[in-house]
Amino acid sequence: MFLEQALHEKFGFDRFRPGQQEAASAVFAGRDLVAVMPTGSGKSLCFQLPALLLDGTTVVVSPLIALMKDQVDGLRSRGFAVAAVHSGLGGAERAAAEADLAAGRLRLVYVAPERLASPRFSAALARVRIARLVVDEAHCISQWGHDFRPDYSRLGDLRQRLGVPAAAFTATATPEVRADIVRQLRLSDPLELVTGFERPNLTLSIEPCRSRADKGRALDRLLREVGPPGIVYAATRKNVDLWMEHLEGRGLRAGRYHAGLGDVERVRVQDDFFAGRLEAIAATNAFGMGVDKSDLRFVAHADVPGSLEAYYQEVGRAGRDGKPARGVLLFGPADVRTQEFFLAGSNPSPALFRQVWALLGEGVDDAAIETSAAGDASDAMAAATAARLLRRAAERLGRSPGNGDPPIDFEAQADKARRDRARLDTMIRYAFGRGCRTRFIYDHFAGAGRGGAVLRCGTCDVCLGWRRTEGRPLDEREFERVRIALSAVARLPARFGVERIAQVLTGSQSREVLDRRLDRLPTFGRLAGMRIEEVKALLEVLVDAALLERRGIEGGRPGAFVLALSAEGAAVMRADHRPLLALPGREDAGPPRGRQEAARSRRPHAEKQAPGAGAAPDPGLLGRLKTWRAGEAKRRRVPAYVIFHDSTLAALAAQRPNDRGGLRAVKGVGPAKLETYGEDLLKVLAGAPGSDTLR
Repeated sequence: MFLEQALHEKFGFDRFRPGQQEAASAVFAGRDLVAVMPTGSGKSLCFQLPALLLDGTTVVVSPLIALMKDQVDGLRSRGFAVAAVHSGLGGAERAAAEADLAAGRLRLVYVAPERLASPRFSAALARVRIARLVVDEAHCISQWGHDFRPDYSRLGDLRQRLGVPAAAFTATATPEVRADIVRQLRLSDPLELVTGFERPNLTLSIEPCRSRADKGRALDRLLREVGPPGIVYAATRKNVDLWMEHLEGRGLRAGRYHAGLGDVERVRVQDDFFAGRLEAIAATNAFGMGVDKSDLRFVAHADVPGSLEAYYQEVGRAGRDGKPARGVLLFGPADVRTQEFFLAGSNPSPALFRQVWALLGEGVDDAAIETSAAGDASDAMAAATAARLLRRAAERLGRSPGNGDPPIDFEAQADKARRDRARLDTMIRYAFGRGCRTRFIYDHFAGAGRGGAVLRCGTCDVCLGWRRTEGRPLDEREFERVRIALSAVARLPARFGVERIAQVLTGSQSREVLDRRLDRLPTFGRLAGMRIEEVKALLEVLVDAALLERRGIEGGRPGAFVLALSAEGAAVMRADHRPLLALPGREDAGPPRGRQEAARSRRPHAEKQAPGAGAAPDPGLLGRLKTWRAGEAKRRRVPAYVIFHDSTLAALAAQRPNDRGGLRAVKGVGPAKLETYGEDLLKVLAGAPGSDTLR
């Protein structure tokens, strides 16, 4: 009650958002805390409110000047005594902030971790009563995190020296990262708070794209349906330029942002975007943390990110004002090659480390070091990475380059490479996944078994029926085939892709199968009565149902994927439960066809049979349908297009179906939407009393 009253008095809010009160209470009570809360959930208030109520100064460690400035400006506008001390300040301004700190006039002081190494700042800190230590974007602490900075590793020493409770906040910390944060900060019996990841106003979706043209069309649809402002993320500077041109070609005031631009240009673009002078930005991940434009209507990823952590940080920037927003991943399997390239370039081999160490000892410059690396561009990138790490280590240890063995922990480097690979594999599983997007994210960050198994957000493309194909019960023969296919994946001595697994199941005598002695497996030839394309289609259905997972190949060909058995798939293989799967009906001849083939065979028939196809929509009926849709969207708190697109309503108003079969024949009315909205639609179409205001 006390904190709720303070919340209203200090910030003018009537109630806390989910998780805020629990986190703020822990900080106020002096309990160590690790809080994982989604972007846009109001993490900063959880430590700002207690800081304004406690005696002394709360020290907030933040990784970016932009983050500090945003929070300091917001608090100062409310009349609170706060300051930031960073390299972007002039000498007089920095001295004034440090004087205010030493005099005890500040309730909060924001600093970068590097600032804490300054003797002058440490002296100012020692003269004031410190109430709490807060670490914002705390994943940066962890060697398991995606943005590790060495100075964060010294925060444990600072926390111990200050002898005060500490609170760590982030949106992207897996159980592994959280455990490392606790170790690094030396927290004592911390409260670990992981709030829900539901963002009811943010619709997450994945658009399968085979080409850049597909991505362009998908982005154009997004622009028509949602509109600016928004961000298009790309993996490379070249792609940033291409997508900026695409946005400009659609009549938008667009800019670009990446690390290759000068400081002045980046600041200008960011300021123009925040002020509304630019409607859209094409950017690399350099435009990430610190971006707090609350009215972003969309975030589109034109290239797959390297980790789910990076993806969630970036996509979570959309819709922070609480209004409907979209997060779209334009995914093509070939996109993974770019991230494979980055993996190779950021993880030099021990041999390359030794080669570069010797070259540094000879005084060779960076350009010559990069060209000396034999191989492709990723080798040059890896050489540059090795040079940077070796210089840093030599400076820290006071060693001369070239003398003795390289100052690198090769075991730790190998461990980092494995972690980077694992993070990319997780992102790939998300991109290929067919389950609830929010559930996947929750399971990743909260840990499977902490409630994610029953989570359905109701707002992602899967839960809304955009991508889902309805499953059905399997007969004994079908169920046995499924179990055999799953068993084949589980029994293979190494990981293989769809093609090789299908060869094993059909009893292929190919050289690839025989040379690897895969014909000796118990599952060899168990589905010999099926064509290989039919077995491949079955495997794809099992991937769609999350019984099998696609994974990248460590050290393998870029863009190649293998299949692995999921936990759910193992349960089905053991016959612990029977899944509902989107296999063709039993009246179909033979086993399942591929989805594309089936779609091609059905679509012309459906179009021919749809009564009224090609007729003009009835204006009055179309108006009633739009009125019904608006009411339904308001009730469900989603954008109108999430219910049905305009084209679907127009088709309904033209064809006027009068039963569920007729509804199903209309393009845009899939099984899931038929189940959810079918009865209401039929009432509107029939002109039932009150049908224009149903629900």
